Amino acid sequence: MIVSKMLGKIFFSLLVLLALLVSLSCKKDDSDVLLMFPSNESTPSQTTNTETQVKEEVVQTTVATITEPEINASSSATQELYVGLAQIEALEKPTSLEERFSYTYGFLVMDAAFRDLEEIDSEYFIKGILDFTLDNTPFFTKEQMSAILFEYNDKLVSEAASRLAEFSERNLKEAEQFLELNTMREQVVTTSSGLQYEVLRGAEGKKPGATDTVRVNYQLMYLDGRVGEASPKGNPSTFTLSTLIDGFKEGLMLMPVGSAYRFWVHPKLGYGERGSVQVEPNSLLIFDVELVEIVD
Repeated sequence: MIVSKMLGKIFFSLLVLLALLVSLSCKKDDSDVLLMFPSNESTPSQTTNTETQVKEEVVQTTVATITEPEINASSSATQELYVGLAQIEALEKPTSLEERFSYTYGFLVMDAAFRDLEEIDSEYFIKGILDFTLDNTPFFTKEQMSAILFEYNDKLVSEAASRLAEFSERNLKEAEQFLELNTMREQVVTTSSGLQYEVLRGAEGKKPGATDTVRVNYQLMYLDGRVGEASPKGNPSTFTLSTLIDGFKEGLMLMPVGSAYRFWVHPKLGYGERGSVQVEPNSLLIFDVELVEIVD
């Protein structure tokens, strides 16, 4: 092994610290202690070169720092750590499953941590790494740390719920504004429930009942023009009406076999303020539907 197990804990933690310092050096402005990229007047090539210089300087400084006696390791152990760092930097692409997993896990752990850097107090983050690395007495017990994690998770959930409520309110407002304008079009019919529809192609066939199963060609769209889902071309989808959202169900019951309709489904007749995995909360749903047959 490149680094002995005895030094594994210190080595790993210092690599994390090194990566953190490199990342932070690229985020601070020129009034901070750490270095920064050049101003907006620099050319892209100059910016790239300076960024590389910044990272190299931080790496060199940090490596020099971690090889000093202050890390409470013997000179031989420190030398082993330094050599190990250089050898790991020169590793080639992993081949075995264990090697590939280890590399991927390490990369993604750091990627996830750095994506949240703006939410992290960098000084206390580093302090936590150092206390773990040097076996210092931590500020909190494991039970207290667990409670802190739960408290922070609750904060994130609360903030997400607040953003979702704002998002839902905006979608509902946009949906109702559109439907109000859409109802003024001569070819649009509005039912008592608020469902709006337009006949794209008429027919004289049988209409399905509330418990029937039908085969349809359809496409779901959103107000911004995005396509949500659709039946495969040339392969109609099969639905039982009793399992569908209210607006889609009501619309299908208006259609004779062979006809084609467009429906505008108010959020209250769709997925409502909760939305779904694929549908945003309070989304207006637009369906283009061709009723192929009622399945016996």
